Amino acid sequence: MEHIIYIVISLAVASLVYLGFVLILRKENIKRYFTIHWFLHPNAICFWRLLIGLSGMLLYFIVGQKFWGIFLFTHSAMLDGVDGLVARSCNLITIFGEEIDPLCDKLTYLPPMVIFAHQGLLDIDLIWTLVIIEILGQFAVRYIIKRFTSFSVGANNFGKIKAVLCFALIVYCALLDGALEIPDFTRQILYVAIILAVASSVFKTIPNRFYADILSILNLSCGIIGIVLVFQGRYVTAAISILTGQIFDLFDGRMAEKHGGTRMGPWLDDIADLVSFGMCPGLLILMQGRVTPVSFLFGIIYFLSVGFRLYRYLIYDKYDEALPSGLFNGLPSPAGAIMAMGAALFWENLWISRIVILFCSFLLISHIRFVHFGRVVLREIPRTFIVLLGFIIVFIIAYMIKVKDAEILGALLLMSFLVYAFISSRLIMRP
Repeated sequence: MEHIIYIVISLAVASLVYLGFVLILRKENIKRYFTIHWFLHPNAICFWRLLIGLSGMLLYFIVGQKFWGIFLFTHSAMLDGVDGLVARSCNLITIFGEEIDPLCDKLTYLPPMVIFAHQGLLDIDLIWTLVIIEILGQFAVRYIIKRFTSFSVGANNFGKIKAVLCFALIVYCALLDGALEIPDFTRQILYVAIILAVASSVFKTIPNRFYADILSILNLSCGIIGIVLVFQGRYVTAAISILTGQIFDLFDGRMAEKHGGTRMGPWLDDIADLVSFGMCPGLLILMQGRVTPVSFLFGIIYFLSVGFRLYRYLIYDKYDEALPSGLFNGLPSPAGAIMAMGAALFWENLWISRIVILFCSFLLISHIRFVHFGRVVLREIPRTFIVLLGFIIVFIIAYMIKVKDAEILGALLLMSFLVYAFISSRLIMRP
């Protein structure tokens, strides 16, 4: 119980400190102060957070000061966001900073993970696999790319998500170290971290204009895997595969805007959405309904609604100048998939779930406006809370992979949809 108190206090203080940086960096005199003092430069902050993180590790493992160890390590993780915030706010982004930021991350989170592995809290084989991949990605791949190509060697989204995941895993190990009776799904989290580490290195060898298409292909792959899992009767795992595809779908649009794309990019994106958010949930509706003519009808209605929604967007809504930026005409297909899968997994009474699915199909083809989650909703949320939300989502997914409880996952999906719908309506009505 003490470890929970330590972590809650540490996270609360670290979040307040980060928000403090967000507020003070809005003032021009503070920006100038950061600019002219070397010890506040983003590159210096990288070394400060490395020193703080290693100090926390020594206090936790060597001295036995659990609270101060957790406190310092949590603030070290928080400073990983502060250095980027200072760099962007004060226009202090440097090539050297792009190189040392990922290195400081690895030197901060890998040592405590190795120690936790030798204490038996983490799978030691997976940890050393991650260490080897990180070393190759940081040194061999990074400097080969830097020397022989013009590709970016800075941290990409896969690397950033992996770093956040590793920091969260260390905090979770501190909970397990407190002998609490909580599920242990560290192995599942480590698999995700290894996959992200490989993806981070691989993406550095690919021209930027292909990023969006690759993410769409990954989304499509998640949809195909989800379909196979539905046929195998593994509905919870299939739903998690679709949720993973939604993460790829969230980033492919950003990559297209930032780096450009190919001519086939928009069509590939829509094909992936149709498979992942239309075909797979539609098949889940059919299989959950015991493959009857009625369940087939509702599965087809949902699938056709998603197809019409995507067709209308690609042919008409995308070029509709009367439609404000950041708004969708009709429920977005990823949100529709969350609502439909949630209904199919949560209610044992098929007719209740079918009514919800029919309502979802209506929202998809309607002209009711919804906000874009990535472009609008996420920008309204402070980055600190996004990171905390990411921690929670990762642990929930890992827990669901372990327990495979369809009803709990269905309830979480339905609640997520209701939260999105509520926020969307509030933002649309806002003057």
